Amino acid sequence: LDPYAFDGITVPDAIENFKEIIEYKKKHGDKVILLFGNHDCPYAFKEYYMLSSYHCRHSVLYHDEIAKLFEENKDLFQICHIENDIIFTHAGIESSWLENVIKCSDKNISEICDTLNDLIKTRDGLIKLYYITYSRGGRNKYGSCIWVDVHDIMYEQDFNNDKPIVKAKQIFGHTIQGHYNNDGDVVYDDAIEFNNCKMIDTANAYLLDSKSFRIKKII
Repeated sequence: LDPYAFDGITVPDAIENFKEIIEYKKKHGDKVILLFGNHDCPYAFKEYYMLSSYHCRHSVLYHDEIAKLFEENKDLFQICHIENDIIFTHAGIESSWLENVIKCSDKNISEICDTLNDLIKTRDGLIKLYYITYSRGGRNKYGSCIWVDVHDIMYEQDFNNDKPIVKAKQIFGHTIQGHYNNDGDVVYDDAIEFNNCKMIDTANAYLLDSKSFRIKKII
């Protein structure tokens, strides 16, 4: 949703793709996991949308159409997923946000995941998801798992390496890795891998070997 101009698609194109994703999930069930991100929540939750006028590239024109799709299919989505002791979220979990805002940094990863998934059930939880750091144009010291920048996570891991969530394996996206070359074309860079984290927002698909925690880009 909310495509960049360089994606080469319109908002209606993105909506049609979104419908295909929903149908794919319905067809394949638990084999497909759909995660809420920062471009989903303003459409999916009225309370979240009303928190601020700052919703990056949000389509006011198509808001009602997209919101209706979420209203009809909201149960297909979640904030957090765990597979083989690996945590999947949209933007990654910053331990400082988990400790100071969610206040569950001492829990195991399964309990943390359950806590994060419960955030969408209350207005207070949605407010906690709307934590945006300065690096993303926000005013918060910490970033939520749908908003935090990968560089914020990298920075805090250098100084908070004793925190439980830092030791957990994480896979996430959100911080797109791409640049314009000399011809004006968009070139996507490689995934960012550090400590126990893999940030894979590179416009590519990846295969994961969960035992070795290695990823392979699919061309």
